[in-house]
Amino acid sequence: MLVKGDVKCLHCGFISGQWLGIGGAPIRARGMMPVQGAGDPEALVRCGRCHGPVFLDEPDVVMSASRVARVRRMRAQLEAMEGAPAEVARAA
Repeated sequence: MLVKGDVKCLHCGFISGQWLGIGGAPIRARGMMPVQGAGDPEALVRCGRCHGPVFLDEPDVVMSASRVARVRRMRAQLEAMEGAPAEVARAA
């Protein structure tokens, strides 16, 4: 499950940006928006102001593109199933 939220400092409360990644995973530079510097993408994120530890504040669940595509396919299949009996009834 993908989550997105503000990266907030535990010490000073500064918001360093937003992070997008797998829920429960460590907050690494790879998922930061906007990208911070050209450092190691696997490095843990620290506060942009005081370099203190950060946490993900108010995380929201984000649907992935593949999940959206599955939902669209399922809706199309349901519409086709609902429309099929009506077409059979018209033909009879």
